[in-house]
Order: sequence, then structure tokens, then C-alpha cells
Amino acid sequence: MLKQNRKKKTTMCPSKTMAGAHHELSPSKFPAWAVCPCFESDPAERQDAREGTVQHAALASALSGCDSPFKELSPTAKDSVGWATGYIQSLAGKDKIRSEERVQYKAPDSFAKGGKSEVYFGTADALILRGNLADLIDYKSGGDDRKHRPQLAGYALALFSMRARIKTVRCHVLYGRNKRVDLWSLTQADAAGTVIPILESRQNLARSPSPCEHCSFCGDRMTCPALTERVNAVVKANEWENLLPALRKPGTITDPAKMSQALTVARSVATWADAVRKAATNLAKEGAILPGYRIQERKGIRTLTDLDEAYAQSCLTPAQFVSACKISLPKLITAYADANEMPKTQASQEIETKLGDLIQESPPSISLVVDRKSS
Repeated sequence: MLKQNRKKKTTMCPSKTMAGAHHELSPSKFPAWAVCPCFESDPAERQDAREGTVQHAALASALSGCDSPFKELSPTAKDSVGWATGYIQSLAGKDKIRSEERVQYKAPDSFAKGGKSEVYFGTADALILRGNLADLIDYKSGGDDRKHRPQLAGYALALFSMRARIKTVRCHVLYGRNKRVDLWSLTQADAAGTVIPILESRQNLARSPSPCEHCSFCGDRMTCPALTERVNAVVKANEWENLLPALRKPGTITDPAKMSQALTVARSVATWADAVRKAATNLAKEGAILPGYRIQERKGIRTLTDLDEAYAQSCLTPAQFVSACKISLPKLITAYADANEMPKTQASQEIETKLGDLIQESPPSISLVVDRKSS
């Protein structure tokens, strides 16, 4: 449960709930650089990233004692951030919680540009200091299907370089979606063993890209030579024969290992193709004429903005009007959760109990996804 603020005095939400610009060597990129040193963040912000930003701001406000930290959140997000806030407060006890704490790694000039001693900085969502022990907490609004340990190692190494007294850093990654905690401890040697190779490979001018799970989020995927090489391997028949003899007839592949290879090539080609389509569409929108292609505009989907007024003007009976409506079950659950100020999981259970006999479910779809937890 969240600690109640019993002060009568109003506590203003901090105006700076989120950190500003990221450092060029931001620890948030370390998980990607650990597998591909050429990874570049895509400047196009995704919806999940925007949602994460809102939830991080709410967490920072809650930890700072803001009176209404969750007012911009949906019930589900409120439940996730509330859980994370409670976890951090319980972990801290009477110790001070340092919210949105900037940590800075300083090292010999071999890493720093222009002779500066600062190599990188980052922002820890929460930090608790207890003598020679530090608890470092990072909140993730999504599930636990991504590998974030290199990011926390980066924060930890920075903390070690700032505070010589600290001997151990306990890292906590809080996954809000499924309320799971990834907890482990690092010494300075442990953190350096993870971070230094990442920095060295990133700053190596001869570094080469390596296709991986982060390709879909890379800003250079359109021009990546590693992806291009894979595309060429698929396009050129003689390359197929050397790499995957059965790729010409994928339906005949029965060897699981070869099928896994075929999927890897297919995913790489799909990533490259998506980037091509996006770039081509943007170019055409700017007025370029692409031989063999043209811009086609489809009418947007028309919807009614006021159902009550639409029903009043339709001159239909309630049954006739409802028969023309299609109810989205996820939207109904969201509306029910918002109306009753409860988490979506609880709203889903109550809707299931009340309307279970009226709910029809189509046959499940089956797809193959990447097993990120496999070695």
C-alpha cells in the first residue's frame, strides 16, 4: 500500500519529473550495444515509449510526495505505478529515497571525448544509500521480455565512481505490467566487467553491426550493412545454396535447426523491407515520383461521436439501433475499469462474471515469436 501523506500543506508535483536529453553514451542503450555496437536509437518515439514516459513521471511525482501523482494515468497504469511506488517505499523504510537521481561515470581519458573525464551519465529512477550498500531501482512499464541488466550495470559503475564508500549495489528492475522484480547484486568489478567491453566496442571505429532483436528499434536499419548482407544472401540464389539449401522451398524444411535459420533470415528481410516501405512512403509524400508506384489515399473510417444524439436522430427502436453497433470487449473492460476506478484485470474478471454467457470467442490464432529467454 502507498504511504499516506498526512501533511496538510499541499505538496506540489516537481516540475522536472523526467530527465532531459540523454547522454551520447546513455546506459539505456547498453542492452542493445551489448549485442550490436552499431545500434542507434530511432528518433521516432513509439507509443509504448510515450506511455513509459508518462508512468515514469508519475512514479517520480509519487516518490517526491506529490498530492496527485496518478491523475494522468489509466486505472491499469495507476495500479502498476502504485505497486512500484509501494515497493520502493517499503524497501527504503526510513531511509531517504533519491528520485530521478543523476549518476555520472568518470574514468581515464581513454573513454572520454575531448579529454573530458566524464564518460557518460544516466538517471536512476530511484536510489537508496545505506553506508557501503546502495539500492538502485529502475522501473519498466512493460513486461519482462527485454534484457535490461547492462543498463543497470552502467548506472552501478557510475555510482561506484562517484561514491568510493559503496562496495555493493543491489539492482532492482521493476516490471509494472506483470509486477515482477529482477533483483541481483553487483560489485565494482562486476559492473566494470559488463560495461567496459560495451564502451570499448561502441567506441571502436572498426566496429561492425550484428543483426539482433534490437534491429526493429534501430534508426540505422535502413542502411545497415549487416542487414543488407542478409538481404543479398536471400536475393542471390548461389548464396542461398551455401547458407540454406532448402530456403527455395521452405515448405520442405523439416530440420528444426534449418527452419530456425530460415526464420532468422526472414525476420531480417522483413525488418529491412519495413524500413524501405516507410522511407519510400515518406519520399512519395514529399512529392517524389517513384516509377511503378503511386500514392493511394483511402478514406478514413467514419464513426459516430455522440451515440445518444445519433440514437435520438435515427428514429430507430433501441433493438434496431443496438443491432447496428459492435461492442469491443477490450474497450468495454477499459470503460468499466475507468467508471469503477479499478485495475483492468479486476474489471475483466467482473465483466466475465456478469456477461460470460453473452461473450463469444473466436478460435485462437497461433503465431511463432522469438523466445527472448532462451540462450
